[in-house]
Amino acid sequence: MSSNLLPGARIDAAAHAWGAALRRIAAAEPRMRQEAAENETYMVVTGSPADSVNGVFTSALRPDAGQIERLAARTAATADSFPGPVSWCVQVRSDPDDRVREVARRYGLTKRAREPFMLRDLKSAPPVPGDTGAMKVRAVTGAEHDLYARALADGFGVPKEVFAPLFTPAVLDAAPDITAYVGEVRGQVVSTAMTILMDGHVGIFNISTGPDHRGRGHGRRITEEVVARGREAGAETAYLRSSDMALPLYLSLGFSVAEHWTYFTEG
Repeated sequence: MSSNLLPGARIDAAAHAWGAALRRIAAAEPRMRQEAAENETYMVVTGSPADSVNGVFTSALRPDAGQIERLAARTAATADSFPGPVSWCVQVRSDPDDRVREVARRYGLTKRAREPFMLRDLKSAPPVPGDTGAMKVRAVTGAEHDLYARALADGFGVPKEVFAPLFTPAVLDAAPDITAYVGEVRGQVVSTAMTILMDGHVGIFNISTGPDHRGRGHGRRITEEVVARGREAGAETAYLRSSDMALPLYLSLGFSVAEHWTYFTEG
């Protein structure tokens, strides 16, 4: 499926769903902070050191530099109120204009990156078969928050402290709309995933495989499984953000690149 087969309204709706999913996580954990401004612009500060989950985000195709500037000041102050370093970003859906770049620059966000935002139509296309082979996929609860954070850290090659503030018992027990998964082989966690189901969209997050278990198709199989579960739960569209490295995998699973989003982070 190519992205030009998707109407702009479907892409807009998925972009809004991604923002709503991030705010849903923040709403589930009392220590996190969020604030909405005009023109589909909002702030989320989770307390994680990861800049991709803290900052000013916009779901509008044409970003409002004035609203971004207003929330950038709030984000900087809020991030400073958390213990430990909390990096943050400015994220826009399109190529930013000079005014947005200037706002980011004033806060030291001079590094610019673009990431694919990918969609898969679940309404007209047949579901991806959820055959996980020897790997068993199961949902985790808040009582397993440490196991999930450790598995994510292993899969992404970062300290556990990156994920511990994000996936707390409060967040993991916010089902049915937020569901975290692990894939296990003979009782050992080998891969992870998360879905957020809202308004006919299933967001796919946290796809990772531990370094000792790669090259065996676990990432593909857990993605197939959670997409299939989202479709069974009523989702008509699946969406995700992809790294360049993971792009071929998601293309092979029926996702297409709808847009490239721009992120400004500390240089």
